[in-house]
Parts: sequence; C-alpha cells; structure tokens
Amino acid sequence: MPSTEDTKPTSPPAVGSSPSEAPPAALPAAEGESAASPGAEGGAPPPGGDPLASAVEGQTEPAAPSAAPQTRAKTKGVADVVFLIDVSGSMAPIIDALRKNIEAFVDSLNSGDANNAAPVRDWRGRVVGYRDIEAAASEGLEWLEDHPFVRDAGALKAQLAALRAQGGGDEPESLLDALYKVATLEASPKGAQSEDSNKWRYRSEAARVVVVFTDATFKETMSIQEAKGGALQDVANVVMANRIILSLFAPNFEGYDRLSQIDKSEWEVVEYEGLNAQEALQKFTADPANFRTTLKQLAASVSRSAETVAL
Repeated sequence: MPSTEDTKPTSPPAVGSSPSEAPPAALPAAEGESAASPGAEGGAPPPGGDPLASAVEGQTEPAAPSAAPQTRAKTKGVADVVFLIDVSGSMAPIIDALRKNIEAFVDSLNSGDANNAAPVRDWRGRVVGYRDIEAAASEGLEWLEDHPFVRDAGALKAQLAALRAQGGGDEPESLLDALYKVATLEASPKGAQSEDSNKWRYRSEAARVVVVFTDATFKETMSIQEAKGGALQDVANVVMANRIILSLFAPNFEGYDRLSQIDKSEWEVVEYEGLNAQEALQKFTADPANFRTTLKQLAASVSRSAETVAL
C-alpha cells in the first residue's frame, strides 16, 4: 500500500472478508476437541424416516413424509479476541497508544457501527505479548507474556499496561511461534456449563479473532517444543483448523503477504514513504483520532465476523 509522508494508511479491511468466505473443507478438529461426527457440530442432519408402505384392503398407502431437515442456528454476536503484540523494545509507543484507545474498540463492539453491523453481544478480550525466543532467553526475559480472557475495557487496559516493551534485539521476532501457541490454545468442551478464562470457547460457540501488531519481520522456523522446526505452513494449518480469523497490522514485508493468504486473514500494510518499519507504526498510532478510527473499524470487522460465523 504505497503512501506518502502526509498520507495515512488506508483503514483496515474487514476481518474475515477474504475472497473466499466458505470455510475450508475437511479441516482437522481443533486441538483438545474431538472431530465432529455426522449430525454433530454442524455435521449432516439426522436422516428422516424411510418411506414405509402398508397394504390396506389390498391397496398400497403413499409413503410417509420424511422429517423436515434439521437446521442449526448460527452463533451470532459472540467473539473471543486476542491482541497478539510484539513487545520488543521499539514497540513501547504502540502499546501505549493501544492502552489509551482501547475503549474505542470496546465501545464499537458493544454498539455496532453505521453500516448496520450488529454489536457483539458477548465478547471476551485477551492481551498476549511476544518476543524473539532466543534473544529473550539471553536477556533474562519471558518470550511470551500471557493473560486470561476478560470482559471490559478497564481490564484490557490493565493487561496492556502490564506489558513491557524491552529486549528482543532489532528483528526478526518469534511471531510464528506465538501464533501457533495462541491458535492451539485449549478450548472448552462443547456445551460446557461454565467458561474458562484461560481457554477459547468451543469453536461453534464463539468467533475466534487474533489481531497482531508488529513493526518487525518474523523468524521463518519455529523453536517451541511442540512445533520445533515447523514453518509458516504449519501455522496456517493450525490457524485454519482452529477457525482463527487473523488480522495483521504489520510492515510491508513479504512474509506478511504470505500470512494474509491464510483463509479469513487480512493484512493492513503499515507503511510511509521515507520511514522505516518502526517509525511507520509509531506514526500510524501517534495520531489519537486516526488510531481511534482504526480501532473502531477493526471492531466493526470483528462484529461482522461474529455475526456471520457458522463453524
């Protein structure tokens, strides 16, 4: 998205508005969940009764009508949202801007938008920070800073305030590892009577949205034990299998173009002529009015995704 010094990046595209809106076929079940059998979790409805015939006074009665096909109501207006944020040293201004303006996102979720996107009637948010795994270890820092799901702007602000932008070297960072961790986060079982703040809700009961903010490239090979040696395609597989809607706010680097090809993923290119990636993201978030508008548009995208989710 070429731009000039006086031109702000275009508003973020709708989350989940990729060219193909149909869910990927024959995806594996989400980690921690069993694969749906026919008739369960959106599978084929149970068949109707077989046609029966009986003879009455030598006459054959017409076949009994089949039962009407069962339809499954879509989950609407329910979403779990994870803000996955690069917390290397250069990200301090961006984290601060998010903390100051997160109410705009939450308010827009609760109220819908001017384009008649229905509000998200039931949402939870969570902040997760990530760094370069190897650099963090050498600097005595945690590479992943995790928090539970919460339900109000104040709690999200507190999670953002707890992040410390430090270390990590320049780049690249361990985004693929972090995405893998978040995508494979354990989920509550179907029909659970209570929710767990450390788990996704069951995949057909809430849309799952991951919003990434970063000013750096990412390592092409993962280091975490459960995916050691894995690459972007492995991340794409778990993102799709676990029904994640991915929204990227990232520099104009080729890797993000590849990530945005994952089904139901979108990439907002953060770029200004004459500025490096770190300076561009700072400029993008520095104008409070502009950044509030960005977060409102992101909330509208989440609302549309949550309104139409049928998993």
